[in-house]
This record gives sequence, C-alpha cells and structure tokens, in this order.
Amino acid sequence: MDSRVFWLAVAAFVGAIEGGLIAGILPLISADLGVSLGQAGQLVLFYSLAYAFGPPTLALLLGGVGRRRILAWSEFALAVCALVIVLMPFFEGLVLVRTLLAVAAGTYTGTAMATAAMIAPAGQRGRYMQVISMGQAIASLAGVPLGALLAAHLGWRFEYIALAIMASLAALALYVRLPRGMPGDTMTIGERLRVLRNPGVGTALLSTLIFMIGSAPLMVYISALLTAAHVGYEALPLVLLAGGIGAIACSATAGLMSDRFGSKRTATIAGLAVIAVMAVFVVLPQVPTELALPALMLTVGAQGFVVRTYSIAVASHMAQIAPSAVPVAISLNMSAFQIGMAIAAAVGGVVLDSLGAMTLPLIGAPLVALSLLIWRLVPMGEAERLP
Repeated sequence: MDSRVFWLAVAAFVGAIEGGLIAGILPLISADLGVSLGQAGQLVLFYSLAYAFGPPTLALLLGGVGRRRILAWSEFALAVCALVIVLMPFFEGLVLVRTLLAVAAGTYTGTAMATAAMIAPAGQRGRYMQVISMGQAIASLAGVPLGALLAAHLGWRFEYIALAIMASLAALALYVRLPRGMPGDTMTIGERLRVLRNPGVGTALLSTLIFMIGSAPLMVYISALLTAAHVGYEALPLVLLAGGIGAIACSATAGLMSDRFGSKRTATIAGLAVIAVMAVFVVLPQVPTELALPALMLTVGAQGFVVRTYSIAVASHMAQIAPSAVPVAISLNMSAFQIGMAIAAAVGGVVLDSLGAMTLPLIGAPLVALSLLIWRLVPMGEAERLP
C-alpha cells in the first residue's frame, strides 16, 4: 500500500478527536459559559455549516496549489484555531472560532480522502479510504475518551491546548514527509457543477442529507441520552470508549465489505442497522439500573460501527458513480453530510429542550428509513455492474 496514505491518517487522527469530543464536552461548555445544552449545540450547527460550504469555496480560491501544502497548512490552521479557543472568554466568540476551525478541518479531511481515493489502485478505493477512516477511528477509541476524562478533571479548555500541540506536530510531519509533486485540484466552478448533472450523484447527496438529519442528533446530544438512560455524566469516557471500539471495528472491515459486497449494498445494510440501534435507544430507560451502563455502552458501540460503515460505503460509492471527478463527488458528499449534521444540531437542540432526549430516536428512525428509500434509486457502481 502507498505509504502516503498512512501519513494522511496520522493527521486525520487529530481532527477526529476534536470533532468526536465536542458532543461530550457540550455540558461543560454550557455550564462554564452560561448557556443551555440546546444553545450550546450552536457550536455543532455553525461548525457543520462551515464544514459543508467552506472547503469547496476554499478549493476554488486555492486553485492549483499542491496537495502537500494544502494538507500541511490546513492542519496548522486547525492548531491555531484550537489555541484561540483556549483563550476565548465568551460563547459567541467560541462559536466563531470553531466555525473557522471547521473550514480548516474540512479542507484537510476532504483533501485527504480524495487523495487516498485517487492514489488507490483499481478496485482498492475502499481499502485506501479505510486507512484514513482508521486514523479517525483510533481517535474515537483512544483520543476522545481520554480527552473526555481530562476535560472532566482539568477543564474543557485543556483539551484544546493538547489539540493545538498535536495538530502543530502533525502539520510539520505532513510538510516534511509527504512527497512534492502531488497536483492540486484545478477544476473550475463550471466543471464542479457539472458533477451535479449526474443523476446518481444528486440522489446520493439527498440520501446522505436526510440520513444525517435523522441519525446525527443521537451523536450530538449523547450526554443527554446518558441522563435519560439513568447513567451519570462521570461514565461518559466509558461510553465514548465503547463508541470508539465500534468505530475501530468498522474501520477494520467497512472498506473490505464495500469492495467485496458492493458499496451500495453495504450502505443499505448499515442504514437498516442504524434504525435497529435507534430502537434500542428508545428502550434503554426501561433497563434495570445496574445494567444501564453496560447496555448503553453496547448500544453506542453498535452505533459507532454502523454509522461509520454507512459513511465509508457511501463515500466509496460516490467515487464509483463519478469516476472522472472523484474529489468533487466526495467533497459534495461531505457537504451534504455536514449540512445534515447542522440541521440535526439545530432541530435536535429544540427537540431536546422541549420534548426530551428520548424523542430524538423516535423522530430520527423514520428519517433514516426515508433516506434508504431514496438510496435505492442511486445507480449501481461500475464495479458492481460487472457479472
């Protein structure tokens, strides 16, 4: 396997810690800065919107800048934003800086995933993209639970000090270790928009959007689900660890499943499993108290596995149905993913404050089912059509 993909995964590890941990530290931020938990969800809302629209816009401005420089400087920008967050004394400023951090993180992740897909040999896109996902999954397994534990004892700002240091080191490693000569993205805005004329791309993007609106509130407001399941906040690191175990198991298998069974079929099965996990969330409050924590950990672990499997399979399928514009197709899918996350954070915050945490899976499951009905309309990939 091309060694470049492993360096891409190392830096993906750092950004994934910040993205994964924010849901766990929302209660700490809301208490520190005097806002409700639903209002604190604005940190996810504006982050997701910036993640969706910032990187594509920045890609147009950067033009033909080489991928090595884009990857290294976007990771360094993440480090700078993390350091500013440490010093930010008020909530509105925190929302603004994390919005800028989203542009840096999204630019890095989109460029890294597209680079992995482009350098992969024929028939191995899933495996190469799986390596990037593995870096993110290791962050979920080790970085996010450890960060939650440190945040609970040392304060949530300590997390961002550590992130600033790690992102700086990762940026330096990318700049030094990645080879020169990896061309940047020179597609014009017209060429990018032509990708949307592919009916399969538009249908897949709509499916991703609705899937995220339905499933993401359970990730964003996991701390509220803890309370509803009669599990104390002090158990959050263990719950996040369970999610990380599910994510790492997915990253070891999802790419292989997509390559072997077909990305469209893999995404469908994973989506159905997400609905099943939501049904389990609904009954968790009825579990005896002494079994509440193990039951929640198993459920969150399963959630980490199936949601990530769905995401990897969809990204792999986008590369198949738009083979001449892989970076744009993957970038558009990430945008749909993040727009759905933004809507989920906004609507989920209102639902949480007014109707309670356990309403989230009741509303989300029908939306995920709708997304799978739309997914059925997406054409098969080129490899899947072969006899």
